[in-house]
Parts: sequence; C-alpha cells; structure tokens
Amino acid sequence: MKTNVLTRATTDRDLVYVWLGDKSRTTQVSYRSIVTGFFAFINKPLAEVQLEDLQLWQRRLELTSRPATVANKIRAIKSLFSYGVKIGYLETNIGSYIKCPRVKEKLAERILSEADCLKLIEAARNERDRALLCLMYACGLRVSEVCSLTWDDLQPSEDGGKCNVFGKGSKTRVVLVPVALWELLMRLPKIIDAVFVSRTGRALERTMVYRIVKQCAQRAGISEKASCHWLRHSHASHAIEGGCNLRLLQQSLGHSKLETTERYLHINPDSGSSQFIKI
Repeated sequence: MKTNVLTRATTDRDLVYVWLGDKSRTTQVSYRSIVTGFFAFINKPLAEVQLEDLQLWQRRLELTSRPATVANKIRAIKSLFSYGVKIGYLETNIGSYIKCPRVKEKLAERILSEADCLKLIEAARNERDRALLCLMYACGLRVSEVCSLTWDDLQPSEDGGKCNVFGKGSKTRVVLVPVALWELLMRLPKIIDAVFVSRTGRALERTMVYRIVKQCAQRAGISEKASCHWLRHSHASHAIEGGCNLRLLQQSLGHSKLETTERYLHINPDSGSSQFIKI
C-alpha cells in the first residue's frame, strides 16, 4: 500500500494534469506535447515503465532530434517521474536513471550588438512596434510579459516610470522604465486595458510579436534568427558590460536562481584573458 500520497490522481492523465498545474502556459503547451509523444512511444502506464523503455525512447530521440531538443524532452519526462514519486502516485523514480545529454552552450550566439539592437528598433514602422521592441530590450521583458502588460501595471515616477511585471512562476517584480521609453509608451492610444493592441483592437498575441521582430530584423539586415528572447539576452549582456551587478540584474530579469543570471558573465566574445598577455 502506498504511503504519503498527496494526490487523488488515479490515472496518468490525472498526474499530468496536476503536474502541469503551476507551470506557465508556454511550458504547459510544450510539456503536454512532449508527454503525448512519450506515451505514444512506450504504450504502457507510467508505473510499468522500465529502464529499457526509457533507453529506447532516448535513442529514438537522438536519431530524429537535435541534442538541445533531446535534452529538453528528457528533462521534462524526468520531471514528470520525479513529481509522480514526490506526491505518492508512483513508487519508483525510473526517470532518475537516465541523464540529459550535454548541450553546447549557444547563448553567445543569441546576443545582438548594441548597434544591431538599435537597428532593429529603428526598423519599426510605427510607435507601437517601436515601444514594444524598446521595452523588451531596455527592460529585458519576456514576450509573455509584454503581451500581458496593462495600463494599470505602469506607474509614473520622478525619473521615467515603473512597470509591475507579472512574470514566469507567477512572480511579480518591478522594473524601472527610462524616461524616453516612458514618454513613448504614454503616447500609445489607450484602447483597452492591454498596452499593446492589434489592429483589431485586441491584446497582441505572442505570434504577432514574433512576426514583428522577424520583420524588423529582416528590414534592419541583421541575423534572420533574431527573436524576442534575443533582445532579453542582449539586455542582460549589455547591462553587465555597462557595470550592472548580478543581484540587480537577477531581480530585473526575474530569475529565481543567480546561476541563471551568471551565464551572462561568460558570453562576451570580445573579451578574454588573452587581452592581458603581452607577446
């Protein structure tokens, strides 16, 4: 008989529902897709999954997906098994016996130069898009945070304004908005509660913001791979280069762990110990 059961879940579907409950919408969509593919492959209940099943699944992934994708899927399934054991639904954490493959760090490749960030912003065709790009770069906001921003979240201050951001993990943080950007935001029409509105009068959705960034990148002649998150990465990198301390950057970006913020210490390709060696 199971002890320390913390859930009424009686099926794998119930477990997945509870497991995804406190995750962001983006994570829910991604993890649900991963789990669906996993269940289709193993074709048996989680309680009956054995190590060989996981190894075969991993090998299948390695034949069809990139290392980063494989690592992400394995990480998700390991999380599901771990959670199932934690709440008493499963007796054995079989997922702990497989490891995520090491993936090459590509963060440095997703950092735009300050000049390219400005080119991207200048390529905006209207004030809404310009304000959108400026906010993601100057304040390091995630695309989901920008899309959910309302006028009530913006408060004026003596030097620009403040933005209450409801971010990842259902955490709220306050981000300072520079004067020039604040004035740009205040010129946007207040049609509905949402700050950024589509032509149809609805709040902008992620796909629309992605499209705006891609179109601006194309017009600016910068990397076609540039995305919304590249602006956030660039914000972090440029802030550190400008002297921002890690704790402040962690708070501004909404990182739960300092280790996540520390990644930006090691990505500047224009500096290194060789600069201090005379030959």
